[in-house]
Amino acid sequence: MTYKKLIELFICLAFILTGLNVNAQVAILQNTIDRLESYKNFSYQYVYKQKEVFSDTLIQNQKFVLLKVPEDKELGYFFRHELKYGDMKLPATDLYNGKNLISLNPKDSTYDTRKAQALIFGGSLLGQLNWIKDFLTKKPSKIIQSSDTTYNSINSYHLIFNTKDTIVNKDHLYVRIHLFIDKVTGLPIGRFTRSRGADFGKEVTNYYTEDSYFNYKIDQDNINTASFAMPEGFHPPKEKPKEQTALLTPGKIAPDWTLYDTDGKKTSLAQMKGKIVLMDFFFVGCLPCMNALAPLDKLHEKYKNKNFVILSISDRDSKKLVTAFKKIQRIKNQMYPNGGDVAKLYHMTAAPTFYFIDQEGKIASVVDGYSDDIEKKMSVIIDNLLKKS
Repeated sequence: MTYKKLIELFICLAFILTGLNVNAQVAILQNTIDRLESYKNFSYQYVYKQKEVFSDTLIQNQKFVLLKVPEDKELGYFFRHELKYGDMKLPATDLYNGKNLISLNPKDSTYDTRKAQALIFGGSLLGQLNWIKDFLTKKPSKIIQSSDTTYNSINSYHLIFNTKDTIVNKDHLYVRIHLFIDKVTGLPIGRFTRSRGADFGKEVTNYYTEDSYFNYKIDQDNINTASFAMPEGFHPPKEKPKEQTALLTPGKIAPDWTLYDTDGKKTSLAQMKGKIVLMDFFFVGCLPCMNALAPLDKLHEKYKNKNFVILSISDRDSKKLVTAFKKIQRIKNQMYPNGGDVAKLYHMTAAPTFYFIDQEGKIASVVDGYSDDIEKKMSVIIDNLLKKS
């Protein structure tokens, strides 16, 4: 056998072994899905951890209860999802019983309904596993070969799925999902995602999430359709008077405020008189706020010598978090943490909200929310204000 033939044989064997590995992992995944779908009902608890490079780790304790309801044409299941984190005494709860999703707020015993059941169900084990299976059906080569391992001291199958892998501007961007399945029970015991990307903000950052699953309960006799009814004592929230929530209107004198920026420098709006001010109300973790970072950065560069300033005010984040966020995202304008009182002063109810203050200290314009043409829209406002100066 020639050297060339030998190399070709090794390559052929490598493809065969890779194919066998892919098929084996798909079979493990399908067995887990089949097992869960065979139960009349099941519940589980899990601890969710989320870490971004610019923030402390978010830890949530969650629980899902699912009841198989074949006649439900949308999901095939009723479910109850509970979430608790921080100093919460009682969990926030989402219920689905064949109609709309019911969200319960234990703080004031209120509820609201919305069409988000598919989104919440997609975050359940069944939703996540079926998403992975669909992904593998389209891209079976994206399974990374892995050996059995231990997770939380449990002998486990270790499946790795490479859902994104590319090079952009010499940066290696990727998303890898690791799934751990108990070799004895066939049930998931862990799942974590490692990623590096620029999908969240304007700079490339590292990111991870981790779920640890435990306390499975299968086919409980006390789980039935009545388990997913809204409990007594909950009521719709009282509607707030419109005048308390409406954004401030152009022409009014902008309310003054005083805050300390991430460098500890004391700033007031009154100090800015004579300048055009763009007040950007945001918070870390708000996706449209992150989408606005690049346009705001371009506006800062475009008008930095035009008597124009951007002041970004977080209505909820600490100095530590905003400082780290500003550094990682390379934000050039001034940023202010702990701005909740200022946000209330300007009737902010959703982020992002943008106020333009003219050279005389009056509100010139208000932009509510993010849009893809926001840079162009804001440039027009700024240019018009500059013409008046």
